[in-house]
Amino acid sequence: MLVTLVVWGMFLGSLLPASGQEGPVGILYPRESESREVHSLDGVWNFRLSPVNDTAKGFTDEWYSQELRKSGDVIPMPVPASYNDITQDPEVRDFVGVVWYDRNFYVPSSWEGKRVWLRFGSVTYLAIVFVNGEHAVTHEIGHLPFKVEVTDRVNYGATNLITVAVNNTLYESSIPQGGVTNITTDQNTTEIFMTYSFDFFHYAGIDRPVTLYTTPEVYIDDISVITNIESQTGLVEYTIVYAGDSGDTDDLSITLILYDRDDQIVATSSGAKGELRIPDVNLWWPYLMHPDPAYLYTLQVNLTLEESDIYRLPVGVRTVSWNSTSLLINDKPFYFRGFGKHEDSDFKGKGLDLSIVTRDYNLIKWVGGNGYRTSHYPYAEEIMDFSDRQGIVIIDEVPIVDAKGWHEQLLENHLSSLTQLIQRDKNRPSVILWSVANEAATTSSGAEIYFKQVYDHVRSLDTTRGATQAINSEADGELAAQYSDVISVNTYSGWYSNTGQLHAITNNVLDRIRGFHSMHDKPVLVTEYGADAFSGLHVRVLDIPQENPLYLAQKTPQGGVLLRFTDRNPADEPENPCTAWGRLPETIWSEDYQAKLMSKYFEAFDTVRREGWFVGEMIWCFADFQTQQGITRVDGNKKGIFTRQRQPKRSAHVLRERYFALAQELDNATLPEDLTPYVSSTWSQTRVNTELDGDGEGELLYTSPEQRHIVEHASTFFLHSQLSSQPFSLWGWAPYKLLDNKLLDKL
Repeated sequence: MLVTLVVWGMFLGSLLPASGQEGPVGILYPRESESREVHSLDGVWNFRLSPVNDTAKGFTDEWYSQELRKSGDVIPMPVPASYNDITQDPEVRDFVGVVWYDRNFYVPSSWEGKRVWLRFGSVTYLAIVFVNGEHAVTHEIGHLPFKVEVTDRVNYGATNLITVAVNNTLYESSIPQGGVTNITTDQNTTEIFMTYSFDFFHYAGIDRPVTLYTTPEVYIDDISVITNIESQTGLVEYTIVYAGDSGDTDDLSITLILYDRDDQIVATSSGAKGELRIPDVNLWWPYLMHPDPAYLYTLQVNLTLEESDIYRLPVGVRTVSWNSTSLLINDKPFYFRGFGKHEDSDFKGKGLDLSIVTRDYNLIKWVGGNGYRTSHYPYAEEIMDFSDRQGIVIIDEVPIVDAKGWHEQLLENHLSSLTQLIQRDKNRPSVILWSVANEAATTSSGAEIYFKQVYDHVRSLDTTRGATQAINSEADGELAAQYSDVISVNTYSGWYSNTGQLHAITNNVLDRIRGFHSMHDKPVLVTEYGADAFSGLHVRVLDIPQENPLYLAQKTPQGGVLLRFTDRNPADEPENPCTAWGRLPETIWSEDYQAKLMSKYFEAFDTVRREGWFVGEMIWCFADFQTQQGITRVDGNKKGIFTRQRQPKRSAHVLRERYFALAQELDNATLPEDLTPYVSSTWSQTRVNTELDGDGEGELLYTSPEQRHIVEHASTFFLHSQLSSQPFSLWGWAPYKLLDNKLLDKL
């Protein structure tokens, strides 16, 4: 039984006919047009598990040859959704092996004479699809779309049956890797248990939309666009691929029309390859980097033979480039204010939920973020559409997580996942980097040869974007970063190392980041840092120590400095002006520790920003998410700045202040009016950048020259307990007390 599961794909290959391979080249998203109809197969399907100790039974008994209910009991199952959390049954949640779905669908008689296609946005992990009892297509690797033509398999003007067998089993060559082991139950039976090292729950099922759509006999199979800028003119280089039994192609024509946002024609062309030129082009810019971000044109492709096919593709005109110190969009330095994320929510797991997606993008913009990494797998196309339309920049990652054991079959699957991802997302303006892995064992023997092949493969498919991978090691002895265009580093000082030691974070982070730049002379960004925090967990304490410069400030003859750390107004306690109400000393798992740890990383980030080669920071993580059960996790990973239900922790407010401060500094962005709350008429709110040097003297920069203030952060105590031996930048948003100018001069 164990062997059968591990080599399950090979087992099925001997059982099923080698037919129904995927479509010719393209994987265009199904869009309705004058020549195409799209019908959704989403909804409630029938569902059942295979017997625990006979995962092949559905194949040997041919469950796919008739309605699934005739094979035994079935339950309703929503599509799209992961099946694991839909029921209250632990057997469903933790099942290892083959599960079965089916449903009936109707094909109208008007579709006869057209090509009919079946497309899945994703099935995790391996899917075997049957239509009316016939094997249609097999697809391995989750999180990626696949399609098959079913023109000759469906009944027109009648009801049809679709059946899908889904195997969630991971093995040493799967993407991602995993394994299975045997456990003995209390009933003295042997069952299969899945093992994997990655830190998110292995949700499975038909987790993205299923569509049935039509094309003409000769149809547009693929569109590729590459954009460029020439002074004020936008350039769109295009390649159109068509397919089908065209016979005599002398009369075949391809015309292209490019429309602006207001449906006005701005460029036209003809032929399968060519260039569109857009005068006075509106560029695609990231959120907060331009007053009018995420500008999209619409490219209409018309293919005409005996009948026409029309497809419309959103196009954003922008360039991506990089050098040894910078990452640039439209020749302007770009700095990531980002997140690691997961497709993860209550009940649906990794199933597409547009309510959650919409909420997430609202929160990303509320925080002032401008990008994220699709950790640790490609996200749904509908999610990527949001990024294109709202200017959220993407590092697009394949599902290689904690990879090790470099062998041929793993490499083959790895390259296949990259090919499919790049084919799917090659036209998206929001995607600027391909990520080939997360935290792979890149210090191990064989990693150098393996990843050279991986990076060479990416560059053979796309030279217009950079390639990277998230690395969790020191630069010394690391073997893959040499191939990255931009080096992405994960670092968890203060959490997984030096746990709880807030005074031992900043320099360790600096050492790791600087090590990669000095070794490879390439731009560096941090793709993960953070700490777990249980929502609502706080620790409350007392006074500012006398050695703190703020304590000394309030003792000066000119007047007192009243500090307010969080939610308590110090004006209510004039008799005790040196008392601070806050979260000190912070302890791990609290919201206060998470926020304070972030501020220590901010110090490191600002230091390397001044060195001129640091290109971004991405908090881990956007929202809490589910993991497998383990003694280091209590109902999932809690490193989110939002809860799994998308409610903010204290860290979300801290990060919001940080990201908008950066957006204003770097991109001259307009700040939201609600960034800090009104307190009283005697308190004011402003932005100050204070540069302090080691001897305590420095220049104070103000946005309002008639006001001179010092700011203590409302959520995080940014100032050191003693003056730093190196210059540092303090960005603060908080209520503050007006200070006497002479006092400030002394400070």
